[in-house]
Amino acid sequence: MSFLLEKERLAVLLAAVLALFESASYAQETGSTVAARQMVFGIEHVDADTGAMPGDKAIFSWLTNSTFATAIAGRVILLDSFVTRLEVQPGRTPFVISDIVNLRPEAILLGHGHGDHANNAAYIAAKTGATIYATEETCGTMQIDFERMLADPVIQQHPEARFPEDAAVICINVTSAGSRPGTEVLRIPALEPQACVTAFRHLHSVAVQPDESFPPTPVQIIVDPRDEALFPAGVPLLPRSDGAPLSGQMNINTTPGAAGGAESLFYSFLLRGGTNFSFVWHNTAGALKEGKGRDYDGEPADGQRIIDLLEALRPVDLQMGTASTGNFDNNGLRDLIMYQAALQPSIYIPNHITSGTRTREASSLSVYAGYLEQLDLMGQPRESRPQIRWLTDPVDYLKPISFDLDNPAWSNPQKADALDSYCMAGESRDVMEITIR
Repeated sequence: MSFLLEKERLAVLLAAVLALFESASYAQETGSTVAARQMVFGIEHVDADTGAMPGDKAIFSWLTNSTFATAIAGRVILLDSFVTRLEVQPGRTPFVISDIVNLRPEAILLGHGHGDHANNAAYIAAKTGATIYATEETCGTMQIDFERMLADPVIQQHPEARFPEDAAVICINVTSAGSRPGTEVLRIPALEPQACVTAFRHLHSVAVQPDESFPPTPVQIIVDPRDEALFPAGVPLLPRSDGAPLSGQMNINTTPGAAGGAESLFYSFLLRGGTNFSFVWHNTAGALKEGKGRDYDGEPADGQRIIDLLEALRPVDLQMGTASTGNFDNNGLRDLIMYQAALQPSIYIPNHITSGTRTREASSLSVYAGYLEQLDLMGQPRESRPQIRWLTDPVDYLKPISFDLDNPAWSNPQKADALDSYCMAGESRDVMEITIR
């Protein structure tokens, strides 16, 4: 009898120790999340005890290039996952990979699978359990990335970098492999029930013949000559291929040259309830006029099909769209502005301006000048142009851009029609094909 009582006492003691350990572990994890979210989203927006985000705001924080940490009605997601010049210690880019992990995003939406968009995605997903949304081709690459990292002793033997025992990468296919741009329009559950998120395949930027319908725009890519001296390079996160990694280095990049890297997704977000704030995000812009994109030799009808979809998404409060293009030399930023003409956004925030075909660190202001010139050359009336909220690196990294969801400026009865049509309540699926009318 006394032996049983002793075992019971030991069991109670063990349970108490385990509970204490779990409580301490939870407190440590919560503290890391609070600190990361306050750094990225602003101390004024984050609950200091729990890390919870406000339910009445949409907050965007630029993490470089086309990557944004995003808090929508209290839900935290990533738009792309690449970080320009990610280093072992904070430098010109004022955060490290563990800060992104500690944000604890619940989803990662990838615009396409090239490394300057999809790097780090599989690693962040494995560490946090975030669901990745991407094309079927890119989802296949995410599994390859995960298996490679899982077998990498540099990552798995590091006490902070290693994956949890139950780590996995869940990637939801958005559009089927090899589908034609604009032919599959899908609703994904990434932010339900707070927001209706739709996605479709569009065109990756590509150089096409100069468009003779307006004068060519030599968008100059001028890098600030002071930048290299002001922000000397630190130790890059990615180790060199010809030697042992330095302390803290590891390879969490996506697999280079993987199939389908240029297969691109366009995302639209429409908030449910209140004023129905809406925004779109895309990290590339193809040649709509010709219907062509990288690895897609289409025809004008393909481009028009995408234009029709963009027009059907109106009204759009905010466009977060690429300011980089493979068409720079021949047609400047014509393709971006054709996307804008179809969407007619109220506000424009650029992306893809720290890495890309021609854009790079410290070139943002020259791209801005070229964008303004392009608007004039294309005859865009000033009264129909969006308000511009330009971003300049590195001063606009981690500078939260906040929108109040109950602001009457976003109210429009057309949004209710959209919610009743392609955003209607329906069967719960990972991906649901819809028709935008």
